[in-house]
Amino acid sequence: MKSSIPLIGLALCLALSCKKSSTTEPEITKDPVITVQTNLNNEVMLKLVNDTRASGCNCGTTVMPPVPTLTWNNQLAAAAAGHSKYMASANIMTHASADGKTFADRITAAGYVWTTAGENVAQGQTTEAQVFNDWIKSEDHCKNIMNAKFKDMGVARQGNFWTQDFASK
Repeated sequence: MKSSIPLIGLALCLALSCKKSSTTEPEITKDPVITVQTNLNNEVMLKLVNDTRASGCNCGTTVMPPVPTLTWNNQLAAAAAGHSKYMASANIMTHASADGKTFADRITAAGYVWTTAGENVAQGQTTEAQVFNDWIKSEDHCKNIMNAKFKDMGVARQGNFWTQDFASK
């Protein structure tokens, strides 16, 4: 009888130490294989976008109802980073690079297999809030942000050139 008490205590101790943590997953999922230098606060940008998507907004005269939130995607962030670097080096805001590559080409080259995709670009802003507010004030950019077909997003900046890529698999 005495020998079973330590075993019960040991079993109880092990059971309690193996209890799963109740912490929740972070809002941003990170692909451990891809490290992307975005030159911005990814969490802030994702929160700005997702707060607006969750509440809905007006894009110009178009009322946009709430839509599901987006997930951060490092492949899209890599495509955005490459394009922001290109725009900064060429000192031009554009959706196409000099060799004719589009956002769709860049997203595919980054390894994202997509069924629908879109892009916002901007120049001149110095913070995530500034660029986000400018995109929301622009009807077409706002509609990209509020597009319910998009599930994933990646954003990057180089200097004052910003690229925001959206897509769904």
